[in-house]
Formats: sequence, structure tokens, C-alpha cells
Amino acid sequence: MTSSLHVSLPDEMRAFVDMRANGKNQYTTPSEYVRALIREDMAREEDRLYAVRSLLRAEQEFRRGEMLPLTALDEIDAELDKELR
Repeated sequence: MTSSLHVSLPDEMRAFVDMRANGKNQYTTPSEYVRALIREDMAREEDRLYAVRSLLRAEQEFRRGEMLPLTALDEIDAELDKELR
């Protein structure tokens, strides 16, 4: 299901949206552009919530004395570096 949302923009922002959604770029319509921005923001929020939950989980593990030795953390860090390359 879809619904409409009316948004007022200053002329400068409207011109930017029109430039991004002119069919020559990735977006054909302003609606496509706005939906993409919202999806990106939703993904960032999911990532942020995941990070917060991970930190809270780590804090609970720390309080219970369930910490990884630093050597294990170094190994994890090295693995992440490899994945990001």
C-alpha cells in the first residue's frame, strides 16, 4: 500500500531534487529519489541500533566477567580488516 506525502521545500532544495531525479541520473522521479533517501536512512538506523545492542550486550558480558582476552580481539580485528579489503 502506498500513500502520498506533501513536502514543502525551499527553491534551492527543489532544484537539487529535480537535478537528481531528471532521468539522466540514478533516479527518474523525485519520489524515487526521496524513497531511496528514506531507505538509506532506515538502513543507517538499523546499523545504529545493532551497534547499540552490541555495546549493551558487551557491557553485560563484561559485568559477568565474560571478556575475551586481548589476543582474541586482535584476531577478530585482523579478520575484519581482511573482510573490508
